[in-house]
Amino acid sequence: MKVSEEALLRSGFSYSDLQKVKNNMENFGGTLEEIVHDLAKRFTIAKWITIVAFATLLFTSVLSTKNNTLSLAFALIVGLPLVWYLTPARLAFKAWRYKNYASKIESDR
Repeated sequence: MKVSEEALLRSGFSYSDLQKVKNNMENFGGTLEEIVHDLAKRFTIAKWITIVAFATLLFTSVLSTKNNTLSLAFALIVGLPLVWYLTPARLAFKAWRYKNYASKIESDR
């Protein structure tokens, strides 16, 4: 998958998003393709953490006491926003969406 700035802009990245990615490239190295791939992986991981957390909350609410359920709910209220903040959620979602779109185009060829 060849990543270019023009393709990212067409897929929904804004100029400020692209500037954040470029700053990351300058500070930590790597290529545009590597950064987009890493952001997409971060989104996938954060998505699965969220799904597992809510499934655990559901099972806890059915199988455990009210106190345990409330404790877990409070932990999720505090913990999940932290997970999504550390992900950079908006950039990671856009990278995930771009990666899925680019893979569909490549498979059609």
